[in-house]
Amino acid sequence: MSKLFIIILFLVNTLFANATDDIDLKILKDLDIDSSFISNKSLKSTFDEYSSSQNISYYNNILRKSSLNVQIVRSEIESENLPDSAFFIPMLESSFVNQTRGKNAPAGLWQFIPGTAKNLGLRNDEFIDERLDLLKSTDAASTYLKKYYKKFNKWYLAILSYNCGEGNVAEGVARASLDRYLELNPEMNNSESIKNYKRVLSNYRITKKGFNDLYDVLNKFKSSYSFEYLVENNEKNKYISESSITYLKKIIVFSMISERNLYKSIDKKARYKLVKVKAHKGLQLKSLANIINMNYNEFRNINKHIKKEVLPVDSKLYNIYIPQEKLDIYNQKMIMIKPINENKVVDKKVIENKKENKNSKPIIYYIKKGDSLESIARKYNVKLKKLKSDNNKKSNSLKIGEKIEINR
Repeated sequence: MSKLFIIILFLVNTLFANATDDIDLKILKDLDIDSSFISNKSLKSTFDEYSSSQNISYYNNILRKSSLNVQIVRSEIESENLPDSAFFIPMLESSFVNQTRGKNAPAGLWQFIPGTAKNLGLRNDEFIDERLDLLKSTDAASTYLKKYYKKFNKWYLAILSYNCGEGNVAEGVARASLDRYLELNPEMNNSESIKNYKRVLSNYRITKKGFNDLYDVLNKFKSSYSFEYLVENNEKNKYISESSITYLKKIIVFSMISERNLYKSIDKKARYKLVKVKAHKGLQLKSLANIINMNYNEFRNINKHIKKEVLPVDSKLYNIYIPQEKLDIYNQKMIMIKPINENKVVDKKVIENKKENKNSKPIIYYIKKGDSLESIARKYNVKLKKLKSDNNKKSNSLKIGEKIEINR
């Protein structure tokens, strides 16, 4: 009986191991990585590290706390036909937290720097920062990755380019390809053409110029390229930064762990699904939140791309996000709200300021040497005639130490 149990246990474990291997190989295939990489020691080491119960718990917690952002990224990646592994890019980039740390710092789930955002058509100014637009930034990331896939025809090289830049990847792959070619064809080492190719690569590393020549070398030796060769020789030859290779290995490993159903929080349903709606310029965000009976802080959290408390007036309509369940009430109430007239907004502010000033206490100013009624009127932005009237002044003469009331 015990022998039978051992045989059954062996068969079950064998079947499970084979199924797991198949899943892992599919992940590599989806990223266009050769199946032999499954045996890479550093990949195994990375898997052992991140599949520990402590690390699984840590990343599960990240996914749980950001369930709305997680579901948006999953949905967009699926609809854009990106490899499933691309989902873990924002896990590494931002821990799925949609925020910015400063004017020139990376921002959003995908951590775009200002220059990259501009190239991708994302608005970033004093009013709007679309790097924080949950859907638009994810669409931009998809465009970014697809652009590099088109260049390199391999998804893992597109991910590496996302992390460390197209030029760095192209130069590293070109150099690794040339080195492997010369290992296979040592007699070519001293040929003039090879020396010229080496000069092109060296010049690019130093000056970051000669992009087209760089791709000429890459295309010339691409048949000799091997990712496994690049990884094995990377520490010695520094083809691509080790941090970027680690970045890619983490994404592969996260995918393997996910396929084993160890990230339970990845399927946690968000409180709601977002829908994009249009709102008229100049509307206050508090008013929009009130229209749909939504907590203001929560409303701001899903619309972080709007920097101010009010929508700008440089465009007729703006994209905002609301929970899908609020769509009907939003559509019903927005019909009754007319677009803001800029002149009326200004007039209203003027009236409010006047009312505020009328009720405010006067400023008491004591005349100093060199003061005049004209300079005081300019300084406090009041009319000279009003200043004189409020202080019963029939002339412009002043005495040092004299008290003046300023009503604005």
